Amino acid sequence: MLFNRSAVAQRIKALGARFPKAFFILGLFMASFLSAALVLDHLYPVDLAPRTRTCVVLAGDGTPLRAFADPNGVWRYPVTPEQVSPLYVEALLGYEDRWFYAHPGINPVAMVRAAWQWAASGRIVSGGSTLTMQVARLRRPVPRTLVGKCLQMATALQLEWHFTKPEILTYYLNHAPFGGTFEGVQAASHAYLGHGADDLTRAEAALLAVMPQAPSRFRPDRYPEAAEKARNKCLDRLRGFGTWSPLEVAEAKEEKVVPWPVEASMAAPLLARRLHARASGGTARVETLIDFSLQEAMEQLVRDYAAGLPPHVSVAVLAMENATGAVKAYVGSSDFFNEERFGHVDMVRALRSPGSTVKPFVFGMALDQGLICSQSLLMDVPIHFGDYQPVNFHRSFSGPVSSASALFHSLNLPAVQLMDHVGPRFFYAGMVNSGFHIKLPAGAVPNLSMALGGFATSLEDLVLAFSSLGRGGKTIKPRLVRGAPVEEAELLSEGAAWIIQDMLIPPRARQIRDTGALFAVKTGTSYGFRDAWSLGVDRDYTVGVWVGRPDGAPVPGHYGAQTATPLLKLAFQLLPRHTGLVSRPDSVTEAAICWPEGKAVASGESCDQPRTAWLLDRTAPPTLTATRETPGPAVTTLELPVTPDGRYRIPAGCVSGEPVVRKRFTLWPVALESWLEPSRRRSGIIPPRLPACAGITDSVIDEPVRIKGIEDGEIIMRKDTERGYPSFDLRVEGGNGPWYWFENSVPAGQGATWSFRPTHGGRYQVLVVDQSGAVDQIAVEVY
Repeated sequence: MLFNRSAVAQRIKALGARFPKAFFILGLFMASFLSAALVLDHLYPVDLAPRTRTCVVLAGDGTPLRAFADPNGVWRYPVTPEQVSPLYVEALLGYEDRWFYAHPGINPVAMVRAAWQWAASGRIVSGGSTLTMQVARLRRPVPRTLVGKCLQMATALQLEWHFTKPEILTYYLNHAPFGGTFEGVQAASHAYLGHGADDLTRAEAALLAVMPQAPSRFRPDRYPEAAEKARNKCLDRLRGFGTWSPLEVAEAKEEKVVPWPVEASMAAPLLARRLHARASGGTARVETLIDFSLQEAMEQLVRDYAAGLPPHVSVAVLAMENATGAVKAYVGSSDFFNEERFGHVDMVRALRSPGSTVKPFVFGMALDQGLICSQSLLMDVPIHFGDYQPVNFHRSFSGPVSSASALFHSLNLPAVQLMDHVGPRFFYAGMVNSGFHIKLPAGAVPNLSMALGGFATSLEDLVLAFSSLGRGGKTIKPRLVRGAPVEEAELLSEGAAWIIQDMLIPPRARQIRDTGALFAVKTGTSYGFRDAWSLGVDRDYTVGVWVGRPDGAPVPGHYGAQTATPLLKLAFQLLPRHTGLVSRPDSVTEAAICWPEGKAVASGESCDQPRTAWLLDRTAPPTLTATRETPGPAVTTLELPVTPDGRYRIPAGCVSGEPVVRKRFTLWPVALESWLEPSRRRSGIIPPRLPACAGITDSVIDEPVRIKGIEDGEIIMRKDTERGYPSFDLRVEGGNGPWYWFENSVPAGQGATWSFRPTHGGRYQVLVVDQSGAVDQIAVEVY
């Protein structure tokens, strides 16, 4: 029989005409009830705001890295119904409230059934509470009395009036009690099961669904038997309702409840602390871009590596994806819980001296300014830059070096030479404009010492700078959280960036170039062995490693290549498999250049010392002078009258009757004389005067600087153990004063004479430099 609305309306109208007073009273009652309900709703509003705020920092895949409890010590990992396994929602609603999506907050049928069972048996057999009523109890705790139950029902109706079913379910998912200080299914799943609530078996879903009934008694870590019994009861009910099949329930019951210890595990704790500190008070979830598996592997690698380091030494590693700037691994210390190693100090952010790690950008800017190519001739010799006298890390000088060799071997003098030509202010501005942070000493201005790390910066900033070498010269700011803007800036040209990264690829690794498993490496060590750095970059990733003591104390004998680079190589092996080769841009071409001039030479053209170089924009710059203020050019070309066979030069004013021809001679920079083969020195290039012109003097060749008093290559033995090593009174001949003496690249004296006294066994390098930059050197072995 169809429902006839018209007939029903006529029937009600007839009853109203027959009992007008009763209908009036009923209407008045309903209006009063509705008015009272509206007044009470206004006086006692209800909401679903969290009772207290907790914060959880998540990895890129949603795995919690670290949670921060609320002021009451409660742990809660916020989730939405979509982020929870459907099996859990099925188990929860099937066990607690099958009619959740149908009732208005209370289920009259369930209430009547529960009351009847209580009256018949004298005890509570089944509850009549709906899921909404349980949320009402969580929002407004009331006594377990009849009045309390009525208030709970009223709150449930109030909740249903103001909120949707998904909103009510979400509140339950995040606030249901699970024993101890854990609230919400996500926190419980991680605590008791060791993984998130998005990946639950039926057995696990049933266990979590039943736990809020008696959170303390059903804790699987303390009472596994009781928890399993309650879980099976839930499974039986789900089978009875047809929610899950008998086979599915039987398979679920085969899983045992194991009493795993509850541990507050965390990953990337220092990153999480950093993000939590800057999060607004209402932030419940902070989503990072961390690769959880990579983070765990990197943390284990760092812990294992740090175990072999001296006490109090910590380690930091930062790995970034170059395409997006996403930070995939963030290890701020060797072990967050190790107080001896200052595990609470985040060395990714700490300001430290970068040592030689900034040299690639000095060389890169020199390339962009057209000052050098990859094989330009540089000078690793004692050079005075006003009052600044830099020395090399290994306490010796190498003489003529290529820019590629100088950068790869991290020589200090060539780096300062280039910084002087580039300009410290230009370097400072270029770095800062790219997003790199530089903190100079108090009262300091940009200066030459920046080439050797004479300022403070962080590992995070170094990773930003080195990303330019894999990104065509553009830096990208490390992005820590999802939604962070992509911030790029140009530091070098595409060609300069490619040449620098090519110069930093270890020579022995070039044999595997075709496999793509290559990355550029730059190390650094700050003054006093306080910081050991190693930065690696390829097309896809930039990884930075720092090793040292967070309190700034020296760690003698530990430096970048020895301490940090082995860890860097292991870290690169943990990265996802990728082909890291950077493609060579069209602005970079290969060509032959000639030392000492630096000019490009054609095939078959005469050249003193040919080199194969990478040129930027097809430019082969001339060799630089030792300093910007040194009068140029660095390489001198003379055209002298000589005899036809070239054996003798004929000085001006000499009338010998010999035929004369003019010949060009190219002279190497005078500062490099001491390191050159005899045939390349001035005395070996320029012919002697014609014997017939012996009485005529000229100044083509100045008297070379020579050290007298000890011979190069001598061996010194200590004969008297009480008086120590003998001393040697050295003097200088030739050149033009003042003269400056160096012992193992350290300034040792000034004047025409100097007393050399060894203090220990080993190799000593002694140099003397005159005001024009002419140098002589000797090396002795002391036993």
